[in-house]
Parts: sequence; C-alpha cells; structure tokens
Amino acid sequence: MDSETVMKLLEPVLSATCPPNYTSGTPELALTGEGSTRDVYGVTELATSSIAAASLALARYAGSEIVTVDRRLASFWFHSSFRPQGQASPKVWDELAGDYETSDGWIRLHTNLAAHKQVVRRVLEDPRNRAEAENRVKQWKGRELQETVVGAGGAAAVMLTDEEWSRHHQGTAVSGEPLVRWTRHGSAPCDYALDPGRPLAGLKVLDLTRILAGPVSTRFLASYGADVLRIDPPFWDEIGNIPEMTPGKRCATLDFSRQSDKDIFAELITEADIFVHGYRADALDRLGFGETYRRALNPGLIDVALNAYG
Repeated sequence: MDSETVMKLLEPVLSATCPPNYTSGTPELALTGEGSTRDVYGVTELATSSIAAASLALARYAGSEIVTVDRRLASFWFHSSFRPQGQASPKVWDELAGDYETSDGWIRLHTNLAAHKQVVRRVLEDPRNRAEAENRVKQWKGRELQETVVGAGGAAAVMLTDEEWSRHHQGTAVSGEPLVRWTRHGSAPCDYALDPGRPLAGLKVLDLTRILAGPVSTRFLASYGADVLRIDPPFWDEIGNIPEMTPGKRCATLDFSRQSDKDIFAELITEADIFVHGYRADALDRLGFGETYRRALNPGLIDVALNAYG
C-alpha cells in the first residue's frame, strides 16, 4: 500500500480536523526492512499498512513531510511491543482457551474471563486439565457446543473456512460494510499550540476499550502526547495484557451500577476531545450513555466506535 492509497482512505477523516500545521499535501512514505510473519493471512502487510496509515495521518497533522515504516519492526510490534527485564512475560491466554477439534470440525473457546471459564468448565463437566477438555470437546458437534456455551453466557465460536465465512450471514454483512464509516457533526475549536515532539499534547482521550485493537489505538495517541484516561469496571482483568495495553495512559475504575460513578463519567465525556469505545453496539445505550446523549453532553466530541466482528 503506497502513501497515495493510504491518504485517500484517510482524507475524509483528516479533512474534519483542524490541526495547527495541517498540510493538504501527501507526506512521503518510505518503507524499509524485509521479511514477513509466518501466517495464513498477510499479517506483515496489515501491520505495515496500519502503522503507515496512522503515521501518515499524524505527519499530515503535524506538518511533517516524510514517514518511514520498517516492515520488520512493524511485524514485531504486532506481536509484542515490550520485553520485561529480569522476569518472564505474563501469560496472555488461560490454560483452557484456544482451538479445539470437534466431531465435525473445529471450535475456539474463550476462557480468559473468569465468568467465561466457569461456563466452559460447567458445559464440559469440569475437566481436570486441557487434555481432558480436548477429549470431551471431540464428543460435541461444533455448532451444538457453540450454542450451548454462548447460551449459558460463555464465549465460543465455530471456526469456518474462508468459503464458509463468505456464505455465513455475519460474513455477508461484514463484507458489505466499509472499513471506516464516519459522519461529521461539526467541529470543535482548536486553540492549542503544536509541540513538534508531542504533536497530540493537549488532546484529552477517554478510553473505554478492551483487547486488543482499541487499547492499541489509544496507546498510539498516548505515545504522541495525548492525555489518555482508560476506564475499566472494578472487576476487570485482562490477564497478561495490562502491561501491553496501558503504557502512557492513566487508568481508573468506575462502576456504572452506581449513579455517582455514572455522574463522574458524564463529566468526563463533557471534558474529552476524543472518546474511543469498543463495547457491543447497544451496551452504552443500556447504560444510559447512548450516542444522542453523548452528543448532547459534548457536541464537538470525536466519537470512535470499534466493532471487532461487525
């Protein structure tokens, strides 16, 4: 993907901003490095293009003329962005999470959250270890196990081939959606001076995102100076991802079952420049913070909704 293609994708969003040094020209994109990750899909191409797109947008915002993206480093960054010294990296996955062979195919079980793990253990009649879980999953048909786990409040998904996914109602729906959908409601005043070393300094970002795309996007904003406040519920635990997802951010908890905490959150929305959230489509509405209400609280808010699965 060259810079012209990337910037054409970004143009509608960039034109809605009002940065101090905004330039209408396309910054030059230089791609360096060699090699690719060993994956079925083009992960290295995705990593390089994604980082290039974000960096070109930032360069145009800050008035820079060139962006350099290292293909090899981009691939590493998509795997892990830090290596702890003097200790092992935290485990990212629970022991029961992962891919399982069923009697008619494959299924993925998600057990990183305690509630999800309890459901899987109950459905599989409390396996003592991963091997025993695998043996019990083989006795199930994939869709029956998926429906049973999901129906009990757990997380499971039958694994489909490309062809099966293209025929699936969800795959069909996603294929008809644009990569980015945006609506311009207006603009907020930009009255801060640009710091070339921290071009996003002065921007307040409210982060209600989870593994992994959302936290990575807000971490990118934080790395260039934005003031990012991540809000989690008191009981939230991302297993081994917290060190990876929180650098550069401030972190706090709010319990939306308490009106006092909801009042605090409403105030945070009024003060934010950008709100990034990755909840299910109706979750914020059910909590009383639907789009119309958020717009009323802050008409100039840049409101970003990330939806992982369409």
